[in-house]
Amino acid sequence: MDFTVSKRNKGFTLIELVITISVLGVLAATAVPRFIDLKEDAKKETVENFHGSLRATVRLLHMKSQIDNLLGDNVTIATDYGDYQFYRGYPETRSEALTPNTYFIETFLALGVPVDVIRANGARTANYAEITVFEDNGYSRIGYGAGNLKSGLCYAEYPHTSETQEFNIETAGC
Repeated sequence: MDFTVSKRNKGFTLIELVITISVLGVLAATAVPRFIDLKEDAKKETVENFHGSLRATVRLLHMKSQIDNLLGDNVTIATDYGDYQFYRGYPETRSEALTPNTYFIETFLALGVPVDVIRANGARTANYAEITVFEDNGYSRIGYGAGNLKSGLCYAEYPHTSETQEFNIETAGC
């Protein structure tokens, strides 16, 4: 019986380690920036989804008011979510049909229970982890940021006035 023992170590050579580390470095340098941008892209996509939800919800509620022929200047309409105030067939951003007042996003978008709510001068700011909702008598906004969300530039909004109902989106700060 002839047993030959190999004298070669089973480890890596210095050259193999340097090449492997270099390849991993190049891969990391190209892949990491792509993953960093994913957070920004995710925020933009979330705000765009909120924008679509606001539009669809208002469209459906407006159709309900048309079907019920309730298109007056200050009408309370019974919805699946409770009584809510409409103006010319469009839901108000803040309804005074109930006491305490209810707000559009709070009422019609199922966001769950907020972490924190601040009410001041008829406005309501609610924080849902990273998402903030600001609503007053003229605007309903949802997005990323603090306060009324204007300074963060990452929100979708539904401004409702006696002349118009619009839907705006701002993603420059996402």
